Amino acid sequence: MKEKKKGIKINAFCLLFCVIIICALASYVITPGTFDRQIVDGRTVVVPGSYHVIEKAALSPLAIFNAIPNGIIGAANMVVLILLVGGSIEVYNKSGAINAGIGKLVKSVGSKGGPLVITVFFAVFAVLGGFLGWIEVCIPFAPLIIPILLALGYDTIVAVSILVLGLMVGFAIGPTNIYTVGIAHQVSQLPIFSGIKLRLIAYFIFTGITLIYILMYAAKIKKDPEKSYMKGIDVSDLNVDLSKNAEITRSQSMALVILVLTFVISVYGMLKLKWSIVDMTGVFLLSGIIAGFVTKMSASDIADSFIEGSKGAMGGAMIVGVARAVQWILEQGGIIDPIINGLSQLLDGLPPVGSAIGVFIVVSLLNALVPSGSGKAMALMPILMPLAELIGITRQTMILAYQFGDGISNIFWFTYGGLLIFLSYGKIPLARWYKFVMPLIAVMIVLAVIFLSIAVKIGYGPA
Repeated sequence: MKEKKKGIKINAFCLLFCVIIICALASYVITPGTFDRQIVDGRTVVVPGSYHVIEKAALSPLAIFNAIPNGIIGAANMVVLILLVGGSIEVYNKSGAINAGIGKLVKSVGSKGGPLVITVFFAVFAVLGGFLGWIEVCIPFAPLIIPILLALGYDTIVAVSILVLGLMVGFAIGPTNIYTVGIAHQVSQLPIFSGIKLRLIAYFIFTGITLIYILMYAAKIKKDPEKSYMKGIDVSDLNVDLSKNAEITRSQSMALVILVLTFVISVYGMLKLKWSIVDMTGVFLLSGIIAGFVTKMSASDIADSFIEGSKGAMGGAMIVGVARAVQWILEQGGIIDPIINGLSQLLDGLPPVGSAIGVFIVVSLLNALVPSGSGKAMALMPILMPLAELIGITRQTMILAYQFGDGISNIFWFTYGGLLIFLSYGKIPLARWYKFVMPLIAVMIVLAVIFLSIAVKIGYGPA
C-alpha cells in the first residue's frame, strides 16, 4: 500500500505568475509616481524629497504575458550562463571525469569525512558571498557540489544549503560586500567599508550559527535518512555511479584539471579583469569543448552533450527569467517608486531603535519586488540618509539595517531567481526548503534586531 503524500505542493512558476498578475492589478489601484534622479560619480541616485505623481497609461492585460519574455530578455546573461554551464558540465559527465573524481574524493575522506567537506565548502562560499558579494556567479558550482554531498550520504538540502546559506548569509552580513555596503557607503558619502569591526563580529556569529545548523541537520539525516526533508522525492539522476570503482584515467585527470582551472580563471577574471557574466560563460563554453577533446570525444558527441546538458538546465534558466518578469511588470506599471515612497513614510515618528528595525523590515519586504541589492541601495539610500539624521541614528546604522534586510530575505523570497535556480538544481520544492530554513531565519531575525539595537546604543560610526 502506497503512503499517501501530505503537504502543500508549491510550484515556483505558478507562484511567480500569480505575483505578476497581482502586480499588474496593483497598477490599476496605485497612483503612478516617480522620484527625480541624477547622475553622481557615474551612478544614478534618487533626489530626496523629489517624489511626485505622474501620468502613465494603464497596463493592458497582454502585459501580464509580455512580462515573461521581457523578464527572460532582462535576465538574458544569467539565462545563457545557466544553459551553457549546464552543457559544459554534461560534457564532463559524459567523459566520466566527474564520476571518477567524486569517487576518488569520497574514497579519500572516508565515511566520516562528511562534516569536514561540509565545513570547507561552506567556508569557501561564505567568503565569496561575504567579502566579494558573489551569489549568481557561483551557480556553476551547484552541479558539482550536489553529487559530492549525495555520494557522502547526505540529501540535496545539505548540498544546496552549503551554497545558498554560505553565499547568502555571507552576502547578508558581508564586511566588504561591494553590492550593498560598498554602494551604500558611496551614496551616503561614508568612507568605503568603514565600520568593519561590528560587521566582522556579526559575520562570524551569523555564519558560525548557520554552519552549526547545517551540520546538525546533516548528522541527523546521515544517522536516519527517513528524517530527510527530501523524503519521497526522486533525485536518483543527480547521483553518480560509484559502484564500478574504476580507476581514474589520465585523460579524465586532465579534464578535472581543466575544470579546476576553469573556476580559478573565472574567479581571477571577475576579480582582476572586471569580467562580466558573459565572459565567464564563454570560459565555461571553451572549457567544455577542450575537456571533450581531451577525453577523446568527437565534435558531434561534444555538441550533443551541450544540447543535452542545456535541456536539463532549461527549468532553472526559465525560473530566473520569470522571476525577473516581476520587476518588469512593476516598472511598466510605474509603481516601484510609489511603493518605496509609501514604505519610507511608515518610518516617520519611530524611536531610533524602532526606526532601525523598521528599515530592516521595510527593505526585507521591498526585496520581494526588487531583488537587486545594488539597485535598492541606489534608490533607497538618498531617502534613508536624511531620515537617519531626522530620527537621530547614524548613517552607518541605517546602512547596517539596509544590509540585513536585503541579505537575510534573499534566503526565502521566491521572487529571487538566484535562490530558485539553486533549489532547482537540487530538485527541492519551496515547501521543503521553507520547512528546513525557517527556524534558522527566525534566529537570524533575532540576531539582526540585537545587532541593530547595539548599533543604535553605541552610536555606530562613522556617522
